[in-house]
Amino acid sequence: MRSFWFHYNKPASRAAGEPRLTVHYKGVCHVVAGIDCRAPVKTRNRSTQPRCVVAGRAAGITFAADNIAIIE
Repeated sequence: MRSFWFHYNKPASRAAGEPRLTVHYKGVCHVVAGIDCRAPVKTRNRSTQPRCVVAGRAAGITFAADNIAIIE
């Protein structure tokens, strides 16, 4: 099980013209169109931007063809 966290990405959303999220996993940032989260998560407040993120621990993350992150 590895830690992950995700948040809304305002600059990427503006550029794409639709909402985008960033998933942080194994030291890499992945910009995705949506998330199918099957792992337990909790909110985490930070002192820097992004101020509020959703974090948890997952066995793995896969990326579907339609730019959706599947977190298990």
